[in-house]
Amino acid sequence: MSSQGPEAVRRRSRATSGFFPFLRRLIDEARAKQDLTDALAGAGVNLTDATRQTAVQLRQIFAELLASAQKAGVVRADVDGEDVQAIVLAAVTGERHRADHTRPGRLGDLVLDGLRP
Repeated sequence: MSSQGPEAVRRRSRATSGFFPFLRRLIDEARAKQDLTDALAGAGVNLTDATRQTAVQLRQIFAELLASAQKAGVVRADVDGEDVQAIVLAAVTGERHRADHTRPGRLGDLVLDGLRP
């Protein structure tokens, strides 16, 4: 997640009607964040408390954005917040394993398309 904090992310995402842009950004930033997390963990930094707090904030953001997107009809009605988190994880994992530099973001977009009605 951006260093701007969850409220700034919420405002920006709402302003751009941003369910899919928000998820796309999470996926795009995940590799750099994972590299940083790995480096900090390798240096002995414990991220457990910060990670838990961020996870709670992300769940709240997902729920708000998902409800708005479903109300607008741009996301399937049978999807819940836990589904979204699992789908984002699948997209991040797929992007890492595929690493298609000629078509960046393609696999993430394919995974996210499963959320559309």
